Amino acid sequence: MTLAGGKKVRFGEVRATTVAITFVLSCMAIFAGVFAFFVFQAVGQTRVRLEERSQAAAQVVATNAGWVAQVANQTLRRLDAVLGPELSGNSETLQAAVEGLPADIDVYIIDAQANTIFSTLPGAEAVSVADREYFTALQDGAAFYTSGLLVSRLTNQSIFVFSKRIERAGDFAGAIMVSFSDDLVQTFWSYLDLEEGSTVSLIRRDGLLMARHPAVDEAVDLSQHPLITQYLPQAEAGTYFSEASPVDGLARVVSYQSVPGTQIIALASIASNATWDGLRSAIVTVMIIAAPILLGLLAGGIWIVLLLRRDAIRRTELETANDTNILLFREIHHRVKNNLQSVQSLVRMQDMPAGAKIDLQSRLSAMAAMHEHIYQHDRYEDIDAHDLVQVIVNEVVHAYGIDAEIDFELDHVPVDRDHATPLSLLLSELVTNALKYAFADGREGTIKVVLKDLGGGRGRLVVADDGIGIGELPEAPASMGLRLVRGVVSQMGGSYRFVTDNGTRFEAELALAVAGHPTRQ
Repeated sequence: MTLAGGKKVRFGEVRATTVAITFVLSCMAIFAGVFAFFVFQAVGQTRVRLEERSQAAAQVVATNAGWVAQVANQTLRRLDAVLGPELSGNSETLQAAVEGLPADIDVYIIDAQANTIFSTLPGAEAVSVADREYFTALQDGAAFYTSGLLVSRLTNQSIFVFSKRIERAGDFAGAIMVSFSDDLVQTFWSYLDLEEGSTVSLIRRDGLLMARHPAVDEAVDLSQHPLITQYLPQAEAGTYFSEASPVDGLARVVSYQSVPGTQIIALASIASNATWDGLRSAIVTVMIIAAPILLGLLAGGIWIVLLLRRDAIRRTELETANDTNILLFREIHHRVKNNLQSVQSLVRMQDMPAGAKIDLQSRLSAMAAMHEHIYQHDRYEDIDAHDLVQVIVNEVVHAYGIDAEIDFELDHVPVDRDHATPLSLLLSELVTNALKYAFADGREGTIKVVLKDLGGGRGRLVVADDGIGIGELPEAPASMGLRLVRGVVSQMGGSYRFVTDNGTRFEAELALAVAGHPTRQ
């Protein structure tokens, strides 16, 4: 692949770098995904734990609030019965009726004119409750009433009150009140193992706060809070996450549960800031531990990419050097071929016997054809004999100027550079001899060239003609051609023979590569 400016980039190099970068990014993405998954799981589990704890706490508060309501209701009904038709119950009888009530519960009995008939708290007769809603509501016809958070005019303590209308002969005859100190919810708190910042509360169904721990200094109206406007209308019990409490602004997980048969809603709020801070601290700790791993992975990825880029540069340099060498080899073989052709031209100009001139020209043509074949195919180490043999033989036939039919039977055998020249000379000499002597009487004939792969870098060469035959050969050949054949075959670590059988047949086993030479002992 070639980029702008002529710079070549191997596809393998681009792919290796891309794979390395992709691998590093994938590892980091997988790590981030796994980390995010576990963070998500931890957040979800933390939310579930907070919800479960707040729901369990709300259940405890609701159970205790139900007990408070039952105690108040039973006390109110018992006192109403003890008073009799004429509200004539004496102090001893009334005192016996309230015997056994917890110490933080006070009882008041008020007549229709808001005068105190009986009280468990000394001095109550000196304080008027005529303007208190827990009295006026009954005066206006309510059978029972549950108050919000109040401040006692006798003790200045925060209280909440349950009251019951007293009717005699169908007319309003007064009211009975049972008051509870808001310290009562602290008892509920003691039953629970809640962390600092958590709260327990009782609120009236319309949103008026009845009691809370930790305590508040004044009444709180939650009538417009989502608890009253949104959550309670949907379900009598539930849990929600509050970003900021209307009392103190803290974030909490709030569970609420209505107390059956009453106007009371029990709440338990679990402070979530400390829990979330702990989770964030754990996440940060894990990130600090994982940071060296990520940095190491990133550094390793960068190092790998740098190595790949460095190797790519080296490969580019090697390829450039290889291209230069190929150009140099091509130029060398081209010049050798041209020089051989120049020598051929000089031979043609020489005053020498025609036969010797033709022999020289055929040998030079074979050598030139070999060099041309090498540089045209850019084969500087191993050459395919299947192609080389045809080029050499056809060039010799062309140079000799005789029209003869050539029959090739060639395997694809590799010939190394050290054996290409001897093979070319041998073929040139054999084909030249066939053209020169086999068809000397003018007959038409065929030359068959066979090269078989014997394996191990060796091959079997046969050059046969159907001419007049070579006849008997002397033990020590005197002609230059036969001496050349003998020398070349010896150089190629082979053996040969000539056979006269309907023409002349040359057979030889030769080494076509260095590995094909016999091992010397």
